[in-house]
Amino acid sequence: MQTDAGSGLAGDFLLAVYLDGHGRVPHYRTGLDFGLSAAMLMELALGGFIHTADGYIVADHGTDPRDPALREVLTRIRSSRTPRRTSEWVKTLSVNAHKQLSAGLITHGVLARAPRRLPLPTRPARRYNLLQPNRRDAALRSLNDPSDHSDHSTAPAAPAAPAAPAAPAALAALASACEATPGGQEHSEPEAQLQSLSPTCRQILNAVTDCIQPLKYTWD
Repeated sequence: MQTDAGSGLAGDFLLAVYLDGHGRVPHYRTGLDFGLSAAMLMELALGGFIHTADGYIVADHGTDPRDPALREVLTRIRSSRTPRRTSEWVKTLSVNAHKQLSAGLITHGVLARAPRRLPLPTRPARRYNLLQPNRRDAALRSLNDPSDHSDHSTAPAAPAAPAAPAAPAALAALASACEATPGGQEHSEPEAQLQSLSPTCRQILNAVTDCIQPLKYTWD
């Protein structure tokens, strides 16, 4: 699958789910930070860089992903002194996931930081200008139509293999696990789509659900 900065599953999740239609970070849905970290883990799994064993994330040896954010995540997993469960990595990586992924999208000219001009009394929230609206539109199409297996990247990058067929299904399933889709509508992923994902991806989805569950009653 495509692994240039901001061009894969994690970038799609940030554009289509994490940011709202005005490029704002939804501070009221902190559970989406888990979605960002899970998206990076799932992208590594889809690329064959990690797998799960007995509930733990295990890094595979070999080549590294081209995406700097994914490389950093993989390095952290490889250098961890003790094995960590999938849910532990989802929580740990969520802390800096937004900064890592947005940096790649900014570098590739997809996003640009914008002044924080939100009406009081809302809390300060980072905001971005979307420089490539078609990039987000493509991510939304992938989210709403998991059967679309095309490569939606518009960022300048070296030629790469087409997106893996599982990537759109992973995006839709991850949005469902976070109980969030654009416009605030809940999304239920068909069982057939979930079964198309690898056991590692399904385990990451379960970890996201476990992480988000305690936060559900603080969203309303």
